[in-house]
Amino acid sequence: MSQTISSALSLCLLDNECVNIEYCSPISSRERLQKYVQRARVAAREEAIGNEDDARRESIFDLVDYISAILARLISQTADGEFWLLNTLAALVARTAKIKFLLVDIVANAVVAANTGQEVLDRGAGKGLFGDFSMNADFDEEECEEALRMINANQKDGLASEDEASVASFCVNQNKYRSGLNAALRHALGSLRLMNLSGLPPTTYEMCLLVYEIGFEDFKTVLFQDRDLEYSASSDRDVLNTTHSALIILNQILATLQESKGSRVINDLDHTVVEWAYHELEEPGIRTVKPSQLVTQAIPLDYIADVITVMVPLAFTSPMLLAEFTKFRTMMALSGGVKDVVRSFQEGQFGSYCRLYTKEIDQEAQGRGILRLSQAFKCRTFSRCRLVDKMEDGSSSFLHAGDENQDDMEHESLEKELIKCSAKMNGWLIDETSVTVACRRYVSGVILIALILAAGGLTIGFTVGDRIQGVDPFNVATYTWVLAAFIILICKAVLVENWAWSDFLQFKVRCKSVSELAATTQMDEQVIMAKLLHDDCGDGILTTKGPFNSVFRRQANSEDGFSINVKINPITLILSGLAPLKVVTPRGHAIVCLDHRRGTFLAFVQHEGAKDREHLVCDDIDRHIRDWKASKPRRVWPVANQIEPCKLHLTKASDFKWKRVQGLCDLKEGEVVFV
Repeated sequence: MSQTISSALSLCLLDNECVNIEYCSPISSRERLQKYVQRARVAAREEAIGNEDDARRESIFDLVDYISAILARLISQTADGEFWLLNTLAALVARTAKIKFLLVDIVANAVVAANTGQEVLDRGAGKGLFGDFSMNADFDEEECEEALRMINANQKDGLASEDEASVASFCVNQNKYRSGLNAALRHALGSLRLMNLSGLPPTTYEMCLLVYEIGFEDFKTVLFQDRDLEYSASSDRDVLNTTHSALIILNQILATLQESKGSRVINDLDHTVVEWAYHELEEPGIRTVKPSQLVTQAIPLDYIADVITVMVPLAFTSPMLLAEFTKFRTMMALSGGVKDVVRSFQEGQFGSYCRLYTKEIDQEAQGRGILRLSQAFKCRTFSRCRLVDKMEDGSSSFLHAGDENQDDMEHESLEKELIKCSAKMNGWLIDETSVTVACRRYVSGVILIALILAAGGLTIGFTVGDRIQGVDPFNVATYTWVLAAFIILICKAVLVENWAWSDFLQFKVRCKSVSELAATTQMDEQVIMAKLLHDDCGDGILTTKGPFNSVFRRQANSEDGFSINVKINPITLILSGLAPLKVVTPRGHAIVCLDHRRGTFLAFVQHEGAKDREHLVCDDIDRHIRDWKASKPRRVWPVANQIEPCKLHLTKASDFKWKRVQGLCDLKEGEVVFV
């Protein structure tokens, strides 16, 4: 059914393109029209089978109504303003009505549309009827403004009448209003289609969404796994605000579905299940959602109608759809008139998890060595508190909480510790090559010890006087002064390599590496790494150098730079917004990082990686881990008697190819570090 609706949507786009060529040629594209004509011909052949089934047609109409209703709710719940609501909802109603009209006889309409499009192509060949716009049908505000400027210029130069300019402006505006809606409909319909990109049977699938906090300063990210096991994510605040509205819609639909199902318990015979957790904070001043507030609920889905009821709104929470929708809303706000205000609703504080799956997916995933997003949610792998939560054995005390009250108390304690660390780090002075921190207590202690030694030597000299024959007591003072100077020099060299006297006397220290910063502040190295990764994606100016700075974006071109001389743990990587995904390559398996750190508008990793996108990768991880396990004897760290972990080297590559994405790589804590 989704394929049939997609065919009808393509026919709508074909008709719109023919209208553009007739009345507003500057925004038309010959390549785009050729593509739509070809789609119409394919639709005429493929939809010839089963098109006369009235029951199927009614089901398709119901699906069109359901998708349109969810999109209409998303439009009205993400922003306010008469210009936004009237134009987008009117365009959606017109688009929905035309799709349903074309679906009455999709085959005949596809043939007519293809013939009409071909006539326009033949008539426009060599006559300059086409514009210079790209093949992409989604306009941005710059393209809209450029098209309107061209129309106004033609009218002023006498190349177009007032009526022609008015019609052309109307075409531009209608294309603008429809562009975001077309993109949303295409993505929603694509999520329902069986693409078989994952290589799994049609009845083995999983869709999963997770919203969690990354880094510091209450930044969130949404991580999404679609039906084909492809991953997308966003940590942009505008996209997350749109995601919040989509999740409210999804939660309301699931709550209504749960009421209709009653209290039936899920059993082994239930093939398809949806489980979800959602909580929104209403009280001001509360910073984060507690783990105990995300209570997981589950519903068995007995019929295909139930599955579609859940799958469609879940598809509307995809970052790929919502990023395009957010861009569309921004374009509408920027391209409107002075009085055409588009007001986004205020951001909320929320947490969410949702998973739609069949029972076969769990059995299939056991042999792939991956960590499912559902497992990560239940094990609290994505809990930001794990940055400051370390037990003596290296595990997380947060994961060993006994009951709900203890869980909340542990979370609040760790949250306060994280806030304390964040406040302390906000006082750092960061420049291009170093981090300057206050060191008043340490310097005061060193100076106090030196003064005590110096004063003690002088006191001995004055009090002893000539009481001891043949001994000059002021020699003792000289020795104490030398000892005091020696202590100052030693203490200056313990923390950092080069400590300027001016900084020392001003009770501050300039750190040039992570190890120096950790020694000076007595903070955990991984917390410091998370802070540096957080600032690396924002407005920070710190540039880094090796040996372990491959994950940083701002890298020094010379020897000057802040040294990243500490290996990064997998949990630090994940909680900073870098999800290590396991992919299949010709040589085995590799890691490709989904980089959705602070402020990332959209990031995605799909099957068969594209050449023009740069990723952090680690090739042939099977060989690295196999060699690490076979190495004898393994070196032992002196701290906590831990075995030295396997070192996986991450590099930036734009030409790295893989065949298939398997899932989130299951890297055991303490066994692997990234260099």
